[in-house]
Amino acid sequence: MIMIGKNGKKIKNERVIFLVQNGTDFSKLENTIKKFSVYTVYSLDYESHKLLERKKITHKIGEDVLTPTDFDAIDLSSINCTKNCFKSYKEILTVENIFLAELFEHELFFYLIRQFLNAHVILKILEKEHTETVIDFTNVGNFVEKLAKFKKINHIHFGLIKPLSLYHDNVRINFNLSKIPMNFELSRKTFSRIKKPIQRLTNEIYDLEPNSQSKKNVLLVNFDPLQYEELLMEFKKENINFLLLNLRKPAITNKKSLDIIKNSKSKIVDLNKFSKFVKPDIFSAQKNLQNIIEKIFNDDSSFEKLFSVDKFSFWSSIKDQFRDICTSRFQESTERLFLFKELFSTFDIDTIFVWVEVGQEEKECILMGKFFSIKSVMLQHGRYQTSKKWDKFASFLAYFSSSLLTDKQIIWGEITKQYALSHNHSPNNVLIGGSPRHDKFFNLSSRKNKKTGKILLATTGTMYISADSCTTGSQTKYDEYFKEVYRIVKSLPGKKLVVKPHPGPLLTKYVENLVNEIDPSITIIRNQDLHELINDCEVLITFNNSTTALEAISLKKPVVSLQTESWANEDDIAQASAVVSISNIKDCEKEIKKILFDTPFRKQQTDKASNFLRKYMSNPGNASKSVAEIFKNFLKSK
Repeated sequence: MIMIGKNGKKIKNERVIFLVQNGTDFSKLENTIKKFSVYTVYSLDYESHKLLERKKITHKIGEDVLTPTDFDAIDLSSINCTKNCFKSYKEILTVENIFLAELFEHELFFYLIRQFLNAHVILKILEKEHTETVIDFTNVGNFVEKLAKFKKINHIHFGLIKPLSLYHDNVRINFNLSKIPMNFELSRKTFSRIKKPIQRLTNEIYDLEPNSQSKKNVLLVNFDPLQYEELLMEFKKENINFLLLNLRKPAITNKKSLDIIKNSKSKIVDLNKFSKFVKPDIFSAQKNLQNIIEKIFNDDSSFEKLFSVDKFSFWSSIKDQFRDICTSRFQESTERLFLFKELFSTFDIDTIFVWVEVGQEEKECILMGKFFSIKSVMLQHGRYQTSKKWDKFASFLAYFSSSLLTDKQIIWGEITKQYALSHNHSPNNVLIGGSPRHDKFFNLSSRKNKKTGKILLATTGTMYISADSCTTGSQTKYDEYFKEVYRIVKSLPGKKLVVKPHPGPLLTKYVENLVNEIDPSITIIRNQDLHELINDCEVLITFNNSTTALEAISLKKPVVSLQTESWANEDDIAQASAVVSISNIKDCEKEIKKILFDTPFRKQQTDKASNFLRKYMSNPGNASKSVAEIFKNFLKSK
């Protein structure tokens, strides 16, 4: 069969290149492939690679054409574009003295790095391959067409059936209905529509509305009561007035969280309640913003230059989607900025307390708070990767290797403090409090000698930060280690593998798909308390020194860390030998058996781990009280 390219030329049955991206219509792809006898299929991401595998379509992994120099170039282009794509429009994109574009840099960077990665891959494939025709199933058809014209080859484009999205475009809801785990995803808009009436009703039924007359309130932003129960109770004991503001996920998700809210006498802020006071301002600002966005996106010149690879721009390919993404996020921020302004005008907020400062909502709150002279404090929520590899991305991650937005930071222990001071942070602003969410781990009676036979595999996934950490190869390494761990545990009498996926929606989906591929009978635990889950295992196996390693050490459980990336061995926890590091998949069986059955080695390993933990986590089991005292002193000093 003969196909016709966009240039009207007949496409002969010669060698053809297929470019396949996540979101491809695979029935259309398979039908098109049948029309050619000589072709090469390239996958452009992990998801398309796995689908091609399942369809038994022979293919090459596109990212394999890239060199370390290419990955560095992608990182730099993504950082530059994130920081500068709206820089020249700062004055007109400022609402209530806040620059809208900086509010969602965290998500924008993750979006752009995939765009630049794909563009580089496509360019390198077409430079490498000698072909007469390229058929692309991508979101950058115009970009591929430019390259095809330059190389004087035929081009056919099929769009995607599923558009690309930002990280927080979907909300994953996990809870137990009786003993049945319930897990589902909602779009950001659907979640927001459902959340508003439910929160309003819940606040009224349980009398959770805050009193605007209360003084010196601490505003806790996006804290999960299930994780920070002890902290909420300590705030109550210390008579600290605190309000919960949960914008991405409701504060109440099940009966247990409701009980925590009631027992701690928490009050929940419903930000939408302020909309009636500022609705005209919001409407006017959003209408004005719409006109500004249209003006900005009609000026292609600066975008063409920024969104390019080797002078080939992919701007026209992503312009419409990028405009929609930015419009949605800018309009959201505009509304919330007015709502925050009204909140701070109504309530006496003394301090804003966040557990992460790079989120869009957190940034809005912190920056608006500054205009009301409200100080902000960030609580360390995870173990920092200390490899120098991440320094250039620090501003998107709120790492101490860059300046921070919050005024003060409460950290877990001395190791993190020294890391912060080594990057010129003021010792007066970096306060050791410990980790409140881990109090339950330290206070739980450890079952270190109980032989349950359970081996807990706490999965993570690719970092999705640097270009070389969001490739098919990076995720495939995880899969191969997962399969090897499964094989080893299955061969051991009396041992059972239990899997706890990372809570991120994408990484959870990867694990579920992999389990279905390997053995659907593998136990996947989603909604069980992590401290109980770890306490019931003999050994924890994780990847690249995740925070879960510290949680297992606090329960005196030995930890194996599968170091699928070279930077993981540079981390402080690996350097201290607090985990059994495995950097070669061939060593898995030997090391796992050793930690399970070699009693002296196991004892030696847990001793090293405990020594590291003492330096890393201060106030074990008593961190909530310590943090509450820090806040009490804040309030007294004012």
